[in-house]
Amino acid sequence: MTSRSRPLHGTTMDMRELLNPDRGRVGLDRVVELTNRHLGLDVVYIAELTEARHLYRAVAGDGASFNIAVDECSSSRAGYCSRLVAGEIPNLIADAGADERVADLPMTRNASIGSFIGVPLRLSDGTLYGTLCALSHTPDPTLDERDVHFLSMLGELIVDDLDEQRRQERLRSDILELIETENLDVAYQPIIDLRSDRCIGIEALARFAEPFQKPDETLLAARKLGLSLELERLVVRHAWKMLPRLGRGQFLALNLSPDALVELARRANLRESLRVDHLVVEITEHTVVDSYVDLHRELGPLRQRGLRIAVDDAGAGYASLRHVLELRPDFIKVDRSLIHGIANDHARRVAVSAFLSLALDLGSQVVAEGVEQPDDLAAVRELGLHVVQGYLLGRPTTCRDALAEWIGSEPRPDGAHQGPDRTPRRTGSADTRRLAAPIS
Repeated sequence: MTSRSRPLHGTTMDMRELLNPDRGRVGLDRVVELTNRHLGLDVVYIAELTEARHLYRAVAGDGASFNIAVDECSSSRAGYCSRLVAGEIPNLIADAGADERVADLPMTRNASIGSFIGVPLRLSDGTLYGTLCALSHTPDPTLDERDVHFLSMLGELIVDDLDEQRRQERLRSDILELIETENLDVAYQPIIDLRSDRCIGIEALARFAEPFQKPDETLLAARKLGLSLELERLVVRHAWKMLPRLGRGQFLALNLSPDALVELARRANLRESLRVDHLVVEITEHTVVDSYVDLHRELGPLRQRGLRIAVDDAGAGYASLRHVLELRPDFIKVDRSLIHGIANDHARRVAVSAFLSLALDLGSQVVAEGVEQPDDLAAVRELGLHVVQGYLLGRPTTCRDALAEWIGSEPRPDGAHQGPDRTPRRTGSADTRRLAAPIS
């Protein structure tokens, strides 16, 4: 055990840092490190308790000599933690070998525990989470109630961290269940060429049931949890079924992260018979490409076979512009933030005109996203932008009848009107019933 004289140098400054409201969450690792420095014991840990086990979530110090390591489990019945929360032992035991409540426990003997201090940890709703504890191999008579109070104060500071960790665990479990049960739907939104008044493609958009929120937020959460590839594979597998239903010249647009795109490309490159000429892959502003060289290497053979690339949300940030310059996409999809209100905004018209000029030099086609107002539609048409997408022309739908109106239609040689009337319809019960109908 390290000799100590509390408070250690730097502890006051560390506490000020932890109490600073601008820091956001404290962090479990930060708390155990601070506690370890303050107490000077051999190990400090945070354990999450269940009925059958406790799981070590954060460890500072010599955990190995106590068989304690991050993400390792041990039986809750054998440990000090479960006895602490059950009220069977006190918060502080200065000499474990002399305390009849713990002296004969296997853990005391096997790990040579000399002293113990700990406090329960609770979530914001009062639910027990686990414990914040410290151990030493030798007795420590200098431990006192001030140290217990110190640990209790830290426990209150990390309530938000504990809540977030529990939320992330539940979210991970929900996403894994979603993937296993394939409990999702795919809606499709038409992309219209104003010159032929024809649907030239449909974009596949994932739809998730409760408890999930917006699709982009769910996909982002899956990415943070390391589950995005599995979820994107599932969406692609469901959307792929639409390919045989497309008409001549129509395409299916899929939103993919760079990692998922590389995986799809590698698989497709191994299957020369796979048709990719009706496929457009969209890369969004919000995704980071680690290596454009690797992406080009995998996509090159597929683009020669007809695969097309789109950069989504262009104009929403710097990343999309770099995607355009590095990937030389077939489509540049201008973000709705530049399209909404363009009829009465000179700056937006200038920005969209710049994308049209860039597309002309690159041989790309510009798509206006988020067209919702007739005046904005007229404005983009006037600028010379003829490919559009948005609620004004067609809402995302899973309805069989609505999709039948868009896909499979052939262009008329005389350029006459083909397809349904795209005058905005009033939302009503009939439309609601149709949108709710599943695709067979």
